Amino acid sequence: MADGSRPRVVLLNPPGRRVYLRDYYCSKASQADYLNAPIDLLYAGGWLRGRARLTLLDAIVSKLGPEACLAALRRAAPQAVVGLIGSASLAEDLDFYGRLAEAAPAALILSGDLLQEDRRRRLAALPFAAALLHDFTSPALARYLDGCREADRLPGLTFRDSAGAVRSGPPHAGPDFRVPRPAHELFLDLPYRYPFVRRARFATVLTDFGCPYRCEFCVMPSLGWKARPAGDVVEELAGLRERRVSEVFFLDQTFGLRRRRARRLLTALRRMGFGWVCFNRPDLLDPGWARELADGGCHTMILGLESGSERILQAARKDYGREQILRGFRLCRQAGIRTVATVIAGLPEETEETFRETLRFLDEVRPDFASFNVAVPRIGTPLRRRALELGLIDAGLEEMDQSGSPVAMGTLALSRRQVAALSRGAARRFYANPGYLLRRLRALAAGGTAHEWASHFRQGLAIGLRQ
Repeated sequence: MADGSRPRVVLLNPPGRRVYLRDYYCSKASQADYLNAPIDLLYAGGWLRGRARLTLLDAIVSKLGPEACLAALRRAAPQAVVGLIGSASLAEDLDFYGRLAEAAPAALILSGDLLQEDRRRRLAALPFAAALLHDFTSPALARYLDGCREADRLPGLTFRDSAGAVRSGPPHAGPDFRVPRPAHELFLDLPYRYPFVRRARFATVLTDFGCPYRCEFCVMPSLGWKARPAGDVVEELAGLRERRVSEVFFLDQTFGLRRRRARRLLTALRRMGFGWVCFNRPDLLDPGWARELADGGCHTMILGLESGSERILQAARKDYGREQILRGFRLCRQAGIRTVATVIAGLPEETEETFRETLRFLDEVRPDFASFNVAVPRIGTPLRRRALELGLIDAGLEEMDQSGSPVAMGTLALSRRQVAALSRGAARRFYANPGYLLRRLRALAAGGTAHEWASHFRQGLAIGLRQ
């Protein structure tokens, strides 16, 4: 296809007053100034490579305000814009896209968390949008921009047909999927940052999509679960190595669910010399598997602690308890893998006593880092349905942020203000502890990279300013 005949398409992460992460149907404000390349746009770029003249405009990482971003879009004069939208930044996003429709008219395809339910109603309520993308692993985006308007050939897409009627394609089913190589070349030279990578130049990689587990607060189970062929991921990794990337942030919700497939990835990661960060579940770790992950280059693992209360863990449908959590963190420590504990304040059964239980449990677990969040009743989750039944939220609540500014939901025992105070106090208690600070300094002195020294200083400053 001649270059002049290909449409101009902009991949857009719109501006915001805060550092917003809008990707993978799970928006939030960055709590400590971290920002990875949006996976939705990485995949969109892969699908459109060779079919369109692509431009990436990430206004968050480039620190563009609304006026500067609109000016850049006018200069690009795209025929289509693939844009992100998020519950954490909803009011700002709606205002910006309304202005974009007037300033630089183009076919606007939106991807975001609040678009996952009531899809036809959502599109009908967004007059400036041409289509909604509900599954960025689907070929529907490329087909739609090629002119296809047959719903059965557009899985995971809601769109207006030639008569203006709103239609939805079928789900993009698993258990496996294939995608073109993601468009890392558009993202690698931008200053994305993530606190747990060991070098500044890193890439975000996804080897599977969704999640087969059932945690009630998470949107991922609603996406289903499917995996990419290991060979495709290895090819992507090889391309990244050629581009001088040696650090990877795996965005899989649980890395290595298929052990045989995962071992092929570990062999490639070890051979290519990658260091990497991943998410996992503590109940899936055993001594041999933890060592295999470490030998394959995993230096940091993010594990869901969530709560120290067995009652809350059970209500949240975590399907594991305190003993499994303790064991998982211990196995990582023995294998030489750093750990990050995710903690949630404000699930419906939370009380001051259950949160004190969580803090005591955190002391027992001894993670290297902790991420403190507040419960948010995300659209499409069982938690939202339960919060509505319990009268904890209004049905119209759509703007929410797990960083807790503001807190979207109180509990059966605590107000939203109390939940916010608990979360902020926990972060201060953990990170301002002299013993913890001494351990971190010793760990950095023993083998921290220059990037890690700078990153820890920057992240610590950001956390301090939030308190």
